[in-house]
Amino acid sequence: MAIIKTIVLGDSEVGKTSFVTRWTKGTFPDPSLLKTTVGASFDTKTISLSNGSKAVLSLWDFGGQRRFIDILKDMIRGSKIGLFFFDVSYLASMDSLYNYWVPLVEEHAGFEFPQDGDRFILVANKIDLIAGDFSLIQSEIDAFCERFGTDYAMISAKTGVGIEQLDYKFKNMLEKYA
Repeated sequence: MAIIKTIVLGDSEVGKTSFVTRWTKGTFPDPSLLKTTVGASFDTKTISLSNGSKAVLSLWDFGGQRRFIDILKDMIRGSKIGLFFFDVSYLASMDSLYNYWVPLVEEHAGFEFPQDGDRFILVANKIDLIAGDFSLIQSEIDAFCERFGTDYAMISAKTGVGIEQLDYKFKNMLEKYA
């Protein structure tokens, strides 16, 4: 069984840990118990592939605090695939992907965008907080995906909306790189 190191990146409080908990355990964590991830947390998820084999995802959920950057630089090495997270209700968290997280991945994990973009999915989280028009968000997503060659998914880790679609896209990506 292949073990695939998977990195989950984005600023603090964009919902990475809530997503990982929902994705691996099927539940949304109790908000009163949620704390900002310090450094990194780890989880696993087993995925059945279309050829009948299984892959174990070693999920590395990195805290968004920049003070841990030296640790993170070493920890992202060896990753094969990943998720870039931003909060749709706070678009500055997408700016951090452009200016901080993507360059960090290129420099320390050895990926080059857009060539390696098909190894990453842009995750637009917290869609439950937006009422009405998504056109500005969609235009930002489209620009990011075009520039870096990624796919995307819009989700709510809280309600579970979009998780199934992200799971499907992730499994397709995994089929290429497991």
